[in-house]
Amino acid sequence: MTQIEGINKISLHTEPLAQRINRRSPEFAKRIEAAVKDVNTKQQIADDSIEKVIKGEMGIHEGMMAIGKAETSLKILAQVRNKVMSAYNEVMRMQI
Repeated sequence: MTQIEGINKISLHTEPLAQRINRRSPEFAKRIEAAVKDVNTKQQIADDSIEKVIKGEMGIHEGMMAIGKAETSLKILAQVRNKVMSAYNEVMRMQI
């Protein structure tokens, strides 16, 4: 019987924390941060458009479109958060 190589190379229990942090990819965190900033920007645009509609500087149609975009982006971000939390909980339930 031949031995399987590479299984015990990295273990969460023996690898120092500094090495685990260095292995992380910042790409996911940057994408989430960019998504949150995008949603925030769309919310601010929607707030500004509401004020412009009230003042008569913008048509109702354009204002409603800005609100719709902000609402849709917030719903998508909430669903992504729910999926991430679901995946995290699933990983935490795994038995080692």
